[in-house]
Amino acid sequence: MIKYILIALALALEASGVGAVSHFGGAGWLSPLFLLLHAAASALLAVAGWHFLPRDFRKPRVAVLFLLFNFAFFVPVLGIAGMLFAVVVASIRRREVVIQPFATVKLPEFVLSLRDTEMKYSQGGIKSRLTQTSVPTPQRLQSLLALQGMPPRISSPLLQDMLGDSSDDIRLVAYGLLDNREQKITAQIHRELVSLRDTENPEMKLMGLRHLAELYWEMIYAGLAQGDLRTHALNQALQYADSALELTPQDAGLLLLKGRILHELKRHEEATVVLNAAIKQGLPESRVLPYIVEIAFVRRDFATVQRLLERLSQSQLTPIMQNAIRFWVQPEHKESAT
Repeated sequence: MIKYILIALALALEASGVGAVSHFGGAGWLSPLFLLLHAAASALLAVAGWHFLPRDFRKPRVAVLFLLFNFAFFVPVLGIAGMLFAVVVASIRRREVVIQPFATVKLPEFVLSLRDTEMKYSQGGIKSRLTQTSVPTPQRLQSLLALQGMPPRISSPLLQDMLGDSSDDIRLVAYGLLDNREQKITAQIHRELVSLRDTENPEMKLMGLRHLAELYWEMIYAGLAQGDLRTHALNQALQYADSALELTPQDAGLLLLKGRILHELKRHEEATVVLNAAIKQGLPESRVLPYIVEIAFVRRDFATVQRLLERLSQSQLTPIMQNAIRFWVQPEHKESAT
């Protein structure tokens, strides 16, 4: 209501100034009077026009009022009429037209939940589906995504094989899964490096060095590092394992890790010494001897292989190890059977 009163007063003042000019002609006192009345009318109209503007157009308040006043004052008659028309038009709410240039895209068929009861494949079944190009691509993608629920040691080699697949979808998904795993380990390594740099606590330092050695080893164990990157990861893992062992030389777990790293670096003699040291520090033989047996086999020391597997025969082992023990420890039974 107030804005309409202000408009009426502004129009009355402006009309008075114009009427005085037309009635009294060119009197000397007329110009200052007209300018005063015109300025007052412009000020009232600026305040009224400010109230007509939408909220988003009212700020900054002083600058907007000054702009409206200048527009009305410096353009006599037509300026007031034009500004009044502009603010009234601006106050009219226009219907918003929302343009949506994007269309809804149907989700790919291979994006499934790993908790689905139908996604139960054995390792052999998944490998068979992936390697057979005659299997439809959607089914192969389901098998590929099912690898996310398997240990990296098993699934990473399969994903590496799929990088050379003839299907673009298979290659992209396999690369994405491998890259995601590598990025997670790389991010953990970065956090551990930052924490290690900022700590002076010996216990925290030992924990950081251990974690870094384990993370670099994880890249090797999971098959995520190949070629020169694999060699670099092994050297880094060995470096951090050695640094951790300087703080705790009798740590059996670190000795086992260092022995496995040395074995991968083909430093077999050093690896054997370190693994035996892990046993002396209390680590069960059933956890360490399989690696020493592997080293002996690589070195073609079959007598040591047979002797160590015989020591393992009384332990609770996996079916694969039990089969190896039956093959090596009881060769006479195999000969009698033939």
